This record gives sequence, C-alpha cells and structure tokens, in this order.
Amino acid sequence: MDEASENEFLGEELRVSSPLMIGPSSRPLTDPVLAQRLIESLDLFDDSQSRAVSPHEEEGAPEVQRLEHKLDLLLHLVAESLHPERPDPVAVTISARGIVLPEGTLPEDCDRVEIYLSRLLPQPCVLGVETPTTRGAQQFTRWTGIDGPLEEAIGRWIFRLHRREVAEKRQKVDANRN
Repeated sequence: MDEASENEFLGEELRVSSPLMIGPSSRPLTDPVLAQRLIESLDLFDDSQSRAVSPHEEEGAPEVQRLEHKLDLLLHLVAESLHPERPDPVAVTISARGIVLPEGTLPEDCDRVEIYLSRLLPQPCVLGVETPTTRGAQQFTRWTGIDGPLEEAIGRWIFRLHRREVAEKRQKVDANRN
C-alpha cells in the first residue's frame, strides 16, 4: 500500500509500526476511563522497565533489581494463569485514528479488538473498531468510541512506541559503528 492511501486511512498524525498481541474479541468493550488508566499505567510500567540503572544509585541497587525481577515473574505468572491464550503478536501500523493489520487477522464482521498492551499485563484493552476493510494483503480499521482523554492516552502510548523504535534504531547504528 502506498503512503498516500495510508495517510488517507490513518490520518496525518503520528503512527508507528510494531508487533502487538491483537485479535478479535467477544468481550465487552473496556470502559473508556479504565482503558485510559490501563494505558497510563503502562506508561509508568514501561518507564520503570526501560530506565537504566545509574552508577550513582545507592548500594542497595542489586536488591532492588532482584525485587523487580521477582515482580516481573509474578506478573508473568498471573498473566498466564488469568488468560493463557492470547493472540500471537502481529506486525501492525497504529495511530490514534486506526490500525493497519495483516490480511485475515480480523474476521469481516469484527466490531471490537482486544489488545494486550504488555506481555506481562493479564488484562487486554478491548476497543471498538469499524468493520475492517481489506486492500491487498492488509486490513484497515478505525477506532470507534475513542475520544477525549482515551484518545489522548492512545496518542501518548503511540508516541512512546515511536520513541522506543527510534532509540532501538540508534542503538543498532551505534553498535554497527563499534
């Protein structure tokens, strides 16, 4: 698909391509306030996960790291026990307006998707979508019922994914220079 068609569908705002655990859902839609809180909690969770340990931190840092690893394991175990069958990650392009997925990811009559925001969080965020449109090898769908604070939270989440993507590319370039 060319960039003009993608711009027409997703809009001009920021978008990011990333593998996400996403699939059709029969669950009720997540309350918009709860969805916003899930996304914002993910922000706190991601910040604690991606923060590098400073050499100037207290000597107790190994104990804190060990505690964080135990918490990660506990979250993983809870996530697996509550919902062991999650959709496989698929490469998507996502914006605050909609999402582009590989063809066949969603059924033709899909009206909501569940997105696992993190592999460690057991609860998916179930969002409404328009009936998917298939063009070539891709499906397109726009969000429904997303406005106000939830739309802003999704925009911030996409920005964080974009920032992470840029940082990973820089690390690869720096690694190739050495």
